[in-house]
Amino acid sequence: MAQMPENIKGAMLTCILSDTLEFRSPTTTQEDTAIAHALAKDLGVDIAEYAAQMFAAKSDVSSFSEAELLRMDSKEYEVDGKKFRVSVLETTSPATVLNRKDALMAAMPGVATEDGADQVLLFVVDILNEEATMLIPNDFTKSVAEKSFGATVTGDSVVLPGVMSRKKQIIPNIKA
Repeated sequence: MAQMPENIKGAMLTCILSDTLEFRSPTTTQEDTAIAHALAKDLGVDIAEYAAQMFAAKSDVSSFSEAELLRMDSKEYEVDGKKFRVSVLETTSPATVLNRKDALMAAMPGVATEDGADQVLLFVVDILNEEATMLIPNDFTKSVAEKSFGATVTGDSVVLPGVMSRKKQIIPNIKA
């Protein structure tokens, strides 16, 4: 890695910290941690400080429409004949996104229809508190949340402690 240009080292470090949520995600490997620390040392970067700045910048979603937010980091997934767009917004400022909850829920049916999905599932991942808030715009998503995560849903959202990874914790648990 020593001969690698600094901008490439910086890009690699940024990617690792983003993908692992600064080593909080269950997808984090020992290699991720070792390489990130080596890159940070080479660059003279404090990982915690850099990650905080990175996540703060990522948390500013004010310039995006609700439809853009729902599609920004999403994957299509099918279970039991139902097509889902599973969207994740990772943030250190969940209130910024959740303040737009009503508008996001209002946009979900249109995005689902345009994208050929039965339902959009939105998870707002709170990086610092290591939990996700799932929006519950209707009885179907309420049922999905209760069956998939053993949650008790009483309103238009539900907090799922420890849920941070779409790949390892959300998708494998989705039940229609």
